[in-house]
Amino acid sequence: MDDDQQFLASAGVSRCSVDGEGLCWPDPVARHFGLRDAQPLVRWLRGVRPIFRKPVFQLIRAALREGGGEATLTLEDGDGALKNMRVAARTRRDAAGRLTGDMVMVDLTGEQAEIGRLRRSMENLRLIVEYNPQLPWIADPDGRIIDFTDRWLENSGLEREEAEGNGWLATTHPDDIGPLTQRIGHSLTSGEPFDVRVRLMVNDQYRWMRAQAYPRRDEDGHIIRWYGYTEDIHESVLIEEQIRWNAEHDSLTELPNRAMFNACLDKALADAMTSFRKVGVFLLDIDNFKDVNDLMGHHAGDELLKSFAARLKEIFADDAVVARLGGDEFAILIQDVENRQQLAALANRILTIRETFFAAGRSLECRVSIGVASFPDDGRVATELLRHADLALYRAKSLGRGRMQMFEPSLLEDMQERVAMINRARTAVRDGTIISYYQPKVSLQTGELVGFEALLRWRDSCGTIRSPAEIYAAFDDHDVADMIGQTMTSQVFADMAAWRARGLPVGHVAINVSSAELRRERFAGRLIETMDRFSIQPDAIEIEITEGVFLGAGSDTVRRSIDELHRCHIPLALDDFGTGFASLSHLRSLPVSTLKIDRSFVSGVTARESDAAIVSALITLGRALNMKVVAEGVEEADQSIKLKEMGCDYAQGFYFGRPTPSENIPALIHSWNENSAVVSLNRRPASWPLRGTRGEGRPDWLTA
Repeated sequence: MDDDQQFLASAGVSRCSVDGEGLCWPDPVARHFGLRDAQPLVRWLRGVRPIFRKPVFQLIRAALREGGGEATLTLEDGDGALKNMRVAARTRRDAAGRLTGDMVMVDLTGEQAEIGRLRRSMENLRLIVEYNPQLPWIADPDGRIIDFTDRWLENSGLEREEAEGNGWLATTHPDDIGPLTQRIGHSLTSGEPFDVRVRLMVNDQYRWMRAQAYPRRDEDGHIIRWYGYTEDIHESVLIEEQIRWNAEHDSLTELPNRAMFNACLDKALADAMTSFRKVGVFLLDIDNFKDVNDLMGHHAGDELLKSFAARLKEIFADDAVVARLGGDEFAILIQDVENRQQLAALANRILTIRETFFAAGRSLECRVSIGVASFPDDGRVATELLRHADLALYRAKSLGRGRMQMFEPSLLEDMQERVAMINRARTAVRDGTIISYYQPKVSLQTGELVGFEALLRWRDSCGTIRSPAEIYAAFDDHDVADMIGQTMTSQVFADMAAWRARGLPVGHVAINVSSAELRRERFAGRLIETMDRFSIQPDAIEIEITEGVFLGAGSDTVRRSIDELHRCHIPLALDDFGTGFASLSHLRSLPVSTLKIDRSFVSGVTARESDAAIVSALITLGRALNMKVVAEGVEEADQSIKLKEMGCDYAQGFYFGRPTPSENIPALIHSWNENSAVVSLNRRPASWPLRGTRGEGRPDWLTA
């Protein structure tokens, strides 16, 4: 092979001549395809594989007919490998006038393979773009769309001419055009990529899309193209909105929840601060809501909450933020308030909402209590405003419920006093200055001393004995109330054990138990353990409760505690009966052995026929239910005589003896003369003048 042939071979070029007699004269490269020197061309053609033979014949015919031609042929080399060859053929006459031919063959196999790979790559890229949910597009440096996929056009319903430039904005939701163009303008000015959410018209409906674009710069840093894509994110946006809605709303009433209300309140206060406007906040509680749940089930309670929420939304429409904070507690945010009179008028409209339920022989009327506070008069930050509205709500409920209370500075003073009471009580427990006093309980029929009621007293830092009325707020704090109860119980049992050791006929001792104690899961078990430690028998004590223990949360725990006391044969007395809380359903369902008539009726038993009639009815009811009946607050001899005539079993009060410390009890028992007591029960007036006044509006164990 000479240099020229070697050079051509390195470029994949080979040659072959056919003389006037039809014999082939190939170069060394052409021989790889079966061509041989002095080989007839016809014989070589017969060796071509039939599937590749037709294009070869077509090329030869074209060369014979037209004097030359070109074609791409597939030939098989000596190793059996197929090669793509570009073949150019021409014919001419030799000196003898015979027809001869020349062929030049160029090996395109590698080039064709590369082209094939490029085609496949381009096809893959095309399919990736076509099947990708993202719809790509290209924009010029000024943000005008210059190219996009056919699928984008199909989804938008626009023709290419309509969509090019800024025409695509025609598919944008009107509310999104302003923010979108502003964001695009910022990116065009700054050169920053942009990423926006926008609603675009797709198949005749608006869908949420995410549009992103990135700039391509030239060597000088100038933007020459924007490459972007639009992605359908409609479903994920709807899910996000649902998740956000769930996080900000109450699922039962569909009202905003506490988190959203607080956020709205913070924003309203910030706006009001700059615009010098007033803002009002209402906190609401549904009265008797727990009774609906207990007597009619939680389904009825849920229906009540939904009905109440609907009524609130009717009253306020879009003029306020109405939220459910949890349980039966609602809140209302009112912006742009003119004055307190406006708030009072709105609150009075809410007070007209009433729902009546009938269950277990009772008619339950559910009304609402409202606490009101306003910005900036009652608070300048959200926490302060809510706290003051809550104080007003607390006052509204304490005044009888079903009413509205505006915040006043005195409520804050009351709150501070309650905190001081709790601290005083906690200090008294810590310092061991809680003291048990005892008031005699007497049989009206025999004058016999049948027992005592243990009453709480505490000694202040000056050594003065104080009434529990001065720390009454402590009994609303569950932890402090429970500590006081444990201290009192231990003291009473220790006193009883000491009296028993001296052989004193004490009878039984009644112990008041607060709702805070009964709401402790371990109350009954702890009480029984303490009784065992002091060897106290069940019939030596009596547990006094008020029906108020069944109000509020934890009533199920209270009932379990009472049932456990009953299983241990510990007597139960229902205190303050007749004051408005007690119901026949509780008397029927509770294991009560003693009924205590409240002093508010006993004090007027000889002066008012109505009080006498009530007391007589309560005595008759107690006897009919096989319960012992105790009259509280007997302060005059004629009261004791009247009660005896009515058939009342027992009585206690200042007429028979004032509360006294434990060290005086032995002398009191020894000096008690049954005969003189009987005489005293039948004489007028009382055997001694009364000193001091009784507290009003508090349970006996706070004021006795």
